[in-house]
Formats: sequence, structure tokens, C-alpha cells
Amino acid sequence: MNSAKETNKYTEACAIIGQESLSTIKVMFGNKRVTALIDTGSTVSLVRENTSRRIIDPTKISKNKILLTGIGEAQVTTIGSLEQEIHMDEENYLLTWHVVPTTKLKFEAMIGSDILEQASVNFTKNGAEFNKYESQALLMQISAENLEEEVNLSHVKNVQIKKELKKMIENYKPEKTVSTDVTMRIILKDDLPVCQSPRRLAFLER
Repeated sequence: MNSAKETNKYTEACAIIGQESLSTIKVMFGNKRVTALIDTGSTVSLVRENTSRRIIDPTKISKNKILLTGIGEAQVTTIGSLEQEIHMDEENYLLTWHVVPTTKLKFEAMIGSDILEQASVNFTKNGAEFNKYESQALLMQISAENLEEEVNLSHVKNVQIKKELKKMIENYKPEKTVSTDVTMRIILKDDLPVCQSPRRLAFLER
């Protein structure tokens, strides 16, 4: 190709990643072992239709459907959903699984970012590790200290006055004031109201 053609052409590169290069984990749906892809970029967890039949009676799958949108605006409508507990890394997790047609998902199941509400995930060269959050409430131990900031009296040059001021501040104790029901009334010479009509002023004076 000549240089003129090269300026008008774009090269597109595509790397094909095998399934063995993706992060997967073995999970247990009851006594059924399932290989699940870990995809924290997905907001929901998915399960293939043929896999869901091994896990639960198809009549127990909820009929609420959602529309999934992926790369290239590809769209898939789910068949339904189910709530099912899984066991992995010696812990149990309850997730909502959305059932997709078998041909739309290459893995038996896919764990989405909703798992992050229950555990943190750490990706290592040996695979993904899940650490479940503690279910019990953690008590915060708060210690309060009375930190009294020393008053800055550097502007007082007289040593004796500075000493007296410091003593007054350290010995100061605020005392509550007591309010009484005493009222005061101003007595005038007469009860005629005092008023004066406004004087007429020129515009400049106003």
C-alpha cells in the first residue's frame, strides 16, 4: 500500500481470549456444582436456562423479565429470575439469578457486581478470592479526651499581668444566671401619645 492509501485506512486489532484465561470459580447450588464466570462489570448475576433446570424446578422461576444490554448494544431478554443460595470459598451467599437462554451465555453461570454487597473480591494469579463481610455489628470504641488548648498570652509583655491573667482563666468557672419574674414599667407624665407629622422637605434635602 502506498502512503496515500495508508492515511485513509485504519487497522483494527482483535485479541481472542480463551475461556481458560477468564476468572471462574466453582460454586455449589445445593449439591450441584457449577462453573461460574466472575464479571464485576455486570450489575446482575446470570444463569443459563439449562443450568437452572438442574438447580430448581422450572415452575418455581419468577416470570419477571429484564432486558440486558451488552457490548455493541446487543440485547438479551431474560426468561425469569430466581433467588438461590450458593456456597463458595466456605461461605454461603444469597443472590438473585436472572435466567438467560442457553445459547446466550457460554458459561453455566455468571456472578455480577451484586456479590460485592456481601463480599469483597480479590483477583490474584491463582484466581479470584472472596472475603465475606462480617454479619455481626461492630462496636466502635471511641475514647474522648479533654484536650484543653493553652491560651496564647504572648502578646502580654508584663510578666506579672500575664501570670494573673493565666490564673484567672484557669480558675474561671461559669455560673448559671437566674431569671426572675420581675417586670419594669416606665411611668410617663401623661398618657398622651407623642407623634410628629413628617416635615415637608425639598427634593434635594430628601
